[in-house]
Order: sequence, then structure tokens, then C-alpha cells
Amino acid sequence: MFGILVVAYLFLGGTGAGSVAIASFVDLVWVREPFGVRAHATLDEARSSERVVAFGLLAGFAAVAFGALCLVFDLGRPDRLDTLLTDASPSLIAVGAYAVALLVACAMFLVIARFSYLPAVPRAAVVAVEATAVVLGVVVMLYTGLLLQSAVGVALWRSPLVPMLFTLSSVSCGFAVLLACVRFAGPLDAGSSGLARRFVRVDLVVVALEAMCAALFVGCALASGHPARAASAESLMVGAHAALWWVGFAGCGLVAPFMLEAASVRMRADLARAALSIAVVFVLVGGFCLRASIVGAGGHRTLELEEMSGAFALRLE
Repeated sequence: MFGILVVAYLFLGGTGAGSVAIASFVDLVWVREPFGVRAHATLDEARSSERVVAFGLLAGFAAVAFGALCLVFDLGRPDRLDTLLTDASPSLIAVGAYAVALLVACAMFLVIARFSYLPAVPRAAVVAVEATAVVLGVVVMLYTGLLLQSAVGVALWRSPLVPMLFTLSSVSCGFAVLLACVRFAGPLDAGSSGLARRFVRVDLVVVALEAMCAALFVGCALASGHPARAASAESLMVGAHAALWWVGFAGCGLVAPFMLEAASVRMRADLARAALSIAVVFVLVGGFCLRASIVGAGGHRTLELEEMSGAFALRLE
């Protein structure tokens, strides 16, 4: 039903939205980078915490923009996107498309404001765009799951736990991107190390919630009376998509990063940075595998089609 381009969009869109939303929130609450006449002439003059935010916004912008391109290529023809955006009738897909487009625009503005010397741009304007980016980021993270939940004819996806699971995964992937940016922000100081500690503490909670949500999602699907939904869940547990789910998502995306992040709290600074670098890779691999496994398992249609045929035959009788 959905190909690799859609899976790439779900991953890149969610990860990028998480990165932009978290970086914007961090600047609003903790970093508070100066702009206007107090703006830095170059990024080299900025504090390490400001560089973490800047790189996080750049990575998030690139991920969302590339994810949007994947969605455009999946449509097959660019003019379909124009039709979608100009359609007068509101729809979930149209709202999501507008949210993605606006998030890309906000992220582009925030990146330009940090990597260019623009003293004419006041701090108030940046704050307004960052607050908008936080809201749009949450909308896009939810939308990546709502897109699947709204799909007609796929029982596995018709659960409120799908957008919840995708949102938690996007937040965790966003923290992973920001933790990676800490390594590129220069030598660790009080600012960047403080941010890294906050990221780790919050991400540990997010990963734990993601694990509980995933267990509830699979448990509800297996216990469902719908044969197609139960069959798709079995495909995740022991079938064709079990490796993606258990090794890719559960192992790489949940267990490994949780253990590494928890252990990094008690490690020396150099060992902690190495452990967190490995955790970042695991989180991103797990985020992709989560989406690939759920999309793939939802493609199991045999039982559902048989059920529909049986119901149609009963009506004929």
C-alpha cells in the first residue's frame, strides 16, 4: 500500500519536526540567544548551547524538507501537490501538507537568522517564529501517525495508539538529533553539557513511555476480534516483520539507547559522549524500523479481504 518513500517521509518528517520543535523550545526556555543589534556576527562567536540549537534547527529543517520531497515524489506528479494545497474542501491530508510547508518555512527562517548576520531581525520576531515552530512541530509529529490511522481498509492502523506511538518516537528521534549536535558544537562547557544532561533525562522518560505504548499497541491488536488486525500484529511478533520490530525497533530503538543513556549519567565525560553517540545511531535506526514494520505489517490484507468478501456474500444471500 505505502512504499519506501512514504516510510522515509514518516521517519524524516517526524524526526525533523521533533528536532525543530525541541530546538525552538530549548531556545525559548533556556538558551535565549540574542538577536537584533546584539546578534553574533558569526556562529563562532556564539555560546556552545546556541550552536547546539543552531545545528539542531539546521538538521531538523533538512530532515523535514527532504521528507516533504519524498512525499511529493510518492505522489508521482508535482501538480497533485498544488491541487491538494488549493483544494477548498478541508481534509486531514491538506492540513498536514500545510503544516509541513509552514514548518519548513519557519525552520528556514530560524536557520537563516542564526547562520547569517541579520541585526535588523529583532529577538521578538525570532521568539514568535520559534513558538509557531513548536506548535507546527507537534502537529506534524501527530500527523505522521494520523496519516496511517485515517487510512481506510487497514485494521492495524485504525488505533489512536498509532499517532501516539509515532509522536513519542519523533520526540525521541528529535532528542537524538540534538544530542548529536552537542558533539558538533565545540568543546563541552557548562552550557552544552547542561543541555546534554537535560536531553538524556527527558529522553529516558520518552523511551519508557514509547515502550509502554508499543506494548499496549501490540497487545490490543493481538486481542482484537478483527482477524486482519490480529494477523498483522502476529506478523510483527513472529512473522515477516518480526526482525524489523524486535531487532530494529525494540532492540535498537528502545533497549539499547535506554541502557546507554542511563549508563552515561555515571560515566566520565569522554565515555559518556561516546555512549551517547552510539545511542543516537540506535535511536534513529529504531525510529525508521518502527515505521517500516508498522507500515509493512499493515499491508497484510488477505484476511481482511476474505472478511469483506464473506460479508458481501451474506448480503447477497
